[in-house]
Amino acid sequence: MVGSVGFAQDPGADIVILGGRVWTGLSDQPSESAIAIVGNKIMAVDNEVEIKKWIRHHTKVIAANGKLVLPGFNDSHVHFMAIGNLFSSLDAAQTTSATDLYSELRHFARFLPKGRWIIGSGGSEELWKEVEANELDKAAPDNPIFLYHADAQSAIVNSLAIKEGRVNHEVAGVVRGQPFEILRRAVPADHSRNWSQIAETASNYAASFGVTSVQDMHSDAMADVYRKLQLDGKLKTRVYDCVSITEWAKTKAPFRQVDAEAMVRTGCLKGFHEGDDDWTPKLRADVLAADKAGWQVAVHAIGPKSSRIAIDIFEAAAKANGPRDRRFRLEHAEGIPPEDIPRLTKYGILPSVQPYLFGGGRGYRSGYYASLLKDGGRLALGSDAPMTSFDPLLGLLGAIPPEGGLALGSAIKGYTAGSAFAEFADEKKGTLAPGQLADIVILSQNIFVSTNLRAEQLKVEFTITNGNIVYTRNNTEK
Repeated sequence: MVGSVGFAQDPGADIVILGGRVWTGLSDQPSESAIAIVGNKIMAVDNEVEIKKWIRHHTKVIAANGKLVLPGFNDSHVHFMAIGNLFSSLDAAQTTSATDLYSELRHFARFLPKGRWIIGSGGSEELWKEVEANELDKAAPDNPIFLYHADAQSAIVNSLAIKEGRVNHEVAGVVRGQPFEILRRAVPADHSRNWSQIAETASNYAASFGVTSVQDMHSDAMADVYRKLQLDGKLKTRVYDCVSITEWAKTKAPFRQVDAEAMVRTGCLKGFHEGDDDWTPKLRADVLAADKAGWQVAVHAIGPKSSRIAIDIFEAAAKANGPRDRRFRLEHAEGIPPEDIPRLTKYGILPSVQPYLFGGGRGYRSGYYASLLKDGGRLALGSDAPMTSFDPLLGLLGAIPPEGGLALGSAIKGYTAGSAFAEFADEKKGTLAPGQLADIVILSQNIFVSTNLRAEQLKVEFTITNGNIVYTRNNTEK
């Protein structure tokens, strides 16, 4: 067992997890152990007899019942606001029945903040005729609904939309004419730019996948929005916010260290190389300047040419600016020439890959990801959502044989400890050990003993972020 952290007065645990199969990340296989959490930290990982000693009257006890307990997933490459914006518009054009529409509305309402409008378009006349007012209200009781008909002259609305729009003597269902115009104008003008609500939606969605940390590569500098959301008690996901190296080069803002325990952190600059030789000198100058200033630098590179140029630039920066723990990042890192792979370890370059998006490097060779781990190499795994599915379980399956060639334990490490290393937070999270942050996911089955794994068979039962239960499968209250 891993052991425990002691302290002078014993208040007991806030949460204990009993009866699970715990994969700590410190050994290859899960064990029959239990966990005690105090505040936002793991205090003990031990046998069930010892962990039960932490239980007090206030302790929340989670009975894992043989399910798999893992460190929370850390997605090393997402576009977080874009994920939240997936829920800013509902496309009803392909919806063929009212039952399907109600299901879509419930899906949106599951992740949206209370009060955020569900807007959309595309519904047919046949669909409109099937819709029942009471079913609309049941599907999204806390979110106003406004769905345009395909002709944009009428809409389906629920009772809350009518209340918000202050329309007199109307009932939920189809509205036309003046009530339609009134309600259309009631939809918030900043709906698709209300970053706080969009970020909250993304965070709710992340929790449902067991994702407790994301590394936001959208370069949109939203750290202050995430911090405000945290102050409001609505942020369920740790965010490492990377911003544009091109924008940074205009001001050359100084690097500031952010505590690895913080829910929202900065420190990363992202650049691009897509094979354009004319762009190389500018990128090289920016990377050398940013590295000299102490920033972590990530470069988007796909394919042999771009990968080699990015590695050349990283090598030049390391030689020019001297030794330090810089953790250069190669985002996507698909198609690195075999002869360049040894340079990754030599110059501390971390491949940040997306196995589900790129299919285990099949475009280059089978077992590509395993080759990146040779000679002490590391991997950080992510999704590139919403370019593809946000589900880390799909990423894990894309990383193991026959596609990516990684052992299951190595793939999970890529989505936990590897990603934590990629953001300079590996001493605080990514494993389940005393003193680590209490970021934990419980899956519905032990995938180490499963055969013919399929992501749709797996469910996230619990997500714990920063010592708080932020998602349970049977209770999706926000």
